[in-house]
Amino acid sequence: MTPPRAGRRIAGCGALGLIVGVAAWVLGMDAPHAIGAGAVVAALAGVLALVGAQGEVSWAVPAPGPRPGARRDVVQLGWSIAARSRGLRAGHVSPDAVRRLRALATECLALRGVALDDPASAAEVARLLGDDALPILRRGSGESPSTAAYASLLARIEALAPVTDHGGG
Repeated sequence: MTPPRAGRRIAGCGALGLIVGVAAWVLGMDAPHAIGAGAVVAALAGVLALVGAQGEVSWAVPAPGPRPGARRDVVQLGWSIAARSRGLRAGHVSPDAVRRLRALATECLALRGVALDDPASAAEVARLLGDDALPILRRGSGESPSTAAYASLLARIEALAPVTDHGGG
């Protein structure tokens, strides 16, 4: 079924073709060529009119996702560390902050070939991060470390991270 405006558009295109054909004949073109010119103009206008009525066919642009280390991540991490409104004891960090620290530790240890979740690697994790690291970083431990213990462990994990030179020169 064609939309109601399509009939009017096609009729308008036919009228345009007729006007072009008559104008070409009046200006001296022989009848078969004038009819052909009018038909070509009518067909072209009809195609363009119907194509213009089609919907948008471009891909929707996805919303940009958050980049690691973006301003939002830093703010969320800051709030999760100092989250006293969640029923935590004063001076202790939230489970969200511990989850983020755990993800960072997993990544840094994996660069050294050590798996944080592997029980066989427990001694190596303790050697690299200290004896107090496993109770904090163990999945499902529910440990809510103090802010000082968290900061200390974060510094030890940061020391494991490879240093990259971003300077030019």
